[in-house]
Amino acid sequence: MGTIVPRKTAKGEIRFRAQVQITRNGKRIRSVSKTFSRRQLAKEWIRRREMEFEMAGDAAQHADANMTLYEGIREYQEAVGDSFAEKSNAVLKALSKMPIAEKRVIDLTSRDFIEHTHWRRAQPPTRTHPKGVGPSTLNHDLIYLRLVIRYLEHSRGLPITSAVATDAIEALRAARVISKSSQRERRPTANELRSLDDYLYSRWTSGRMSIPMWHLMWLAIYSGRREEELARLPRECLDREHGVYAIDGGIKSPSGRKPALVEARLPERGWEVIDQILADFPRVDGMLLNFNSKSAGAAWNRACKMLGIVDLRFHDLRHEALSRLGEDGYTVPQIQQISLHESWDSLRRYVNMPARRGERVEFRGR
Repeated sequence: MGTIVPRKTAKGEIRFRAQVQITRNGKRIRSVSKTFSRRQLAKEWIRRREMEFEMAGDAAQHADANMTLYEGIREYQEAVGDSFAEKSNAVLKALSKMPIAEKRVIDLTSRDFIEHTHWRRAQPPTRTHPKGVGPSTLNHDLIYLRLVIRYLEHSRGLPITSAVATDAIEALRAARVISKSSQRERRPTANELRSLDDYLYSRWTSGRMSIPMWHLMWLAIYSGRREEELARLPRECLDREHGVYAIDGGIKSPSGRKPALVEARLPERGWEVIDQILADFPRVDGMLLNFNSKSAGAAWNRACKMLGIVDLRFHDLRHEALSRLGEDGYTVPQIQQISLHESWDSLRRYVNMPARRGERVEFRGR
C-alpha cells in the first residue's frame, strides 16, 4: 500500500517521498504523501497511515462510531476532573462549542484540524483576543484536541490515532501558522513600583480598596507566588524559624498533580512583608490574607489603568521575583525551593542574567 521514492533536490540532497494509496476495484479512492529527509522517517509515517486506514475500515461497525468530538471532549473533562487548571478546562469548554466539535471522532483527519485553525484565525477580534487569535493560542487548541483524541483512542478503543492531530501540528508549525508561546519578559520599572506602592497603600489605608493589594504586591515580589496561591497560605503553617511557609491545596503544575499541602522557602525580605501583614490583620488562624483572587486580579488591572501603566500583569511580579533572585546570585536549586518549579531548565535563564540591572525598589514597612 505504501511506497517510498528517493528524489534529489536542486542542492544535491536526497529526500524520500512516502505515499500511501487506497484502491477499490482498481480505482484509487484516497492518496496521501509526504517528503522526509530520512528513509526511516518515511517508513514510520507509512506505518502510521496504513494503521489509520486499516482501523478506519471497521469504523462504521464500532459501538461508538457516532460519538462526536463534542461528546469526546466532555467525557475527557469528566475523566481528568480537577487535574487540569481552571484555564485548561475553559479552553476545552470553548473548543467543544466550535464547528470542529460537531464532527464524528472517527471521521477526523489532519485536514479537519488545519481547517479549524484557519477558521479560528478568521474570527473577528474579541475582548480576550483584541488582535485576533495568535499562533500560540492556536497551538494550544491543537495540543488539547490531541490529548482528547489520544484519550478516546485508548479508553473507547476508537479507530483513530493522535497522529491526525500531530501531523496537522507539524504542518502548521512549518508554515509558521502556529507556534509555541514566547517567554514574557515584562518587569515593573522602579518608577512603576513606586507609583503602585504609594497608590495601593493610600487606597487601602483610606478604606477605598477592601482587597489588600499593597500587601499582595510586595508578597508576590518576594515569594513569586500567583495571586490564586497567595489566597491559600495558612497562618498556622508559617515557620519563620526555618524560613518556610505552606500553600494549602498545592500549586499549579504541568503534570496535573495537586498535593494537599506544599512547602516553599521565603527570602528574608518576604518575612518582613509577612510581619507587616500580621500587624495589619491580627488574627490567630485562617489564611494569611482573606481575598478573592479574581477580584484581586481585577483590582490590579484597575490600579495600573489609573496610573497609566501599560501591559503590566500581576503574574509579571512572579517574573520580577525570580529575576531578583537571579540577580542576587541564587543558584537554580535555591530558586526552585522558592518558586517550586518542577523543572530546573525553566529557571536557568534567571541564573544566567547579568549583574543587577537598573534601580531596585524594595519594600519598606509603614
